[in-house]
Amino acid sequence: MQAGTSDRRWPWLLAAIMVLGLALRIAGAQGGLSLDEAWSSVQARDAGTPLGIFLNINHDNNHHLNSLWLLLVGFDAPPLLQRALSIASSTLAILVVACLGRRRGAALGLLTALLFAVSPVLVTLGSEARGYAPMSLALLTALLLIDRWLAGESRDSPALSLALCFFIGALFQLTILFGLCAVAGWVFFTLRRRDGFGRAARATLRLFLPTAIGVGLVFAIIAYGALTHQGFHFGSYDRFEFMWFLRGLTEMYGYTLGLPGMPLPLLALVPALLVLLPGTGVSRLPLHRLAILGFPIALAVLQAGNVGHPRYYLLCGLSLLILLAEMLWLEIRGGGWRRWVAAAAGIVILAGSIGCDIDLAINRRGDSLATISALKARAPQGARILLDGTIGRAVLESAAASAHYPIAIVQAECPPPRFLYFFRFRGEARTPRLVHCGRRYAEIAGMQARGFSGTPWTLYELQP
Repeated sequence: MQAGTSDRRWPWLLAAIMVLGLALRIAGAQGGLSLDEAWSSVQARDAGTPLGIFLNINHDNNHHLNSLWLLLVGFDAPPLLQRALSIASSTLAILVVACLGRRRGAALGLLTALLFAVSPVLVTLGSEARGYAPMSLALLTALLLIDRWLAGESRDSPALSLALCFFIGALFQLTILFGLCAVAGWVFFTLRRRDGFGRAARATLRLFLPTAIGVGLVFAIIAYGALTHQGFHFGSYDRFEFMWFLRGLTEMYGYTLGLPGMPLPLLALVPALLVLLPGTGVSRLPLHRLAILGFPIALAVLQAGNVGHPRYYLLCGLSLLILLAEMLWLEIRGGGWRRWVAAAAGIVILAGSIGCDIDLAINRRGDSLATISALKARAPQGARILLDGTIGRAVLESAAASAHYPIAIVQAECPPPRFLYFFRFRGEARTPRLVHCGRRYAEIAGMQARGFSGTPWTLYELQP
């Protein structure tokens, strides 16, 4: 009787969690586009056609299917509409992980869904006009398909379904390739324990051969565009530095768990937990070890670039949330003092996560639309703006287009225009040149960006 009651309540509880996740993402999606979102929108506008999205941008900031969405809704669309694809994808991902967790227990499904609903990383990326949230949905769907297949619940091979997941995911964000490596390794190591090396290798190759073809097609599209349009370009490329590597990982884990500012030494707890796990009954250990340990170690060994960007480690965050939910569920079921420790840890994570989500909704990534509001208050008919540097141009253009406010951006002009805009990339400490053509500017507005995403800016006005 109790089991039947629980089964009837489960869909309603899951629906409530999904509504919570949706509400947090809609709240986080307020305000103007941030830097990478704005450049994606500008690139989609300049591409002009769907074919141009695939062949003419040739930039790492182009997440193809997301750019296609931005082209569809229009450059001057409200930011909430530009972010709607990510909001929907991230909310659906909550359903997918609930189904994944429910395979071991109804309560585990709900706990996994709750962690995914409130995790600041997923709320932030799930409310941005970028390809990370749809890519995560594709990867998590692949995990669910493989988990069922490995358990023998699917007679038919999921090879074609997996190929579709990874093909679509790669067209949203190429970092799904990190997930593909972890997933393929998970399948191989699970089958090897069961069937031996040879049979496991053959079965893994058969399963992922269509995926390899699909991902190869994505690379062929990118390569064709690069060869016919003067190469492939990167917005920025930083060489490997160990401290940046640690900082990127720490920030990802901090915002995954709602504990930003986590000291570097605490980072060692993650691999330590994995070493101690075999006796705890946690499932999918090969996947978690490859995603949380193997992937970062591979980056360090290969001396990969751009390792300071926390988004690089999204695979680690997704795997950690699935792992953490199962660990908390097992300890709470086990009873005794561990139940109370696990419950307390879960409450801390949930409270910290919701606190970060509220801060995102308040701060709005530094809200580029606030720049336009400040300009409108002083120049209702439009404004000419001197831009200090070039990187903030897309932010200004997208915010002005969404607000339907006419602006003209200049780099150098005498007499100087009335306003000067300074966009501090990565919070850089340098100050703008506030004297132009013998005239001085003074600050009139600005915002500091907090959280996992966004960049601070300052607006200046010419003084008499």
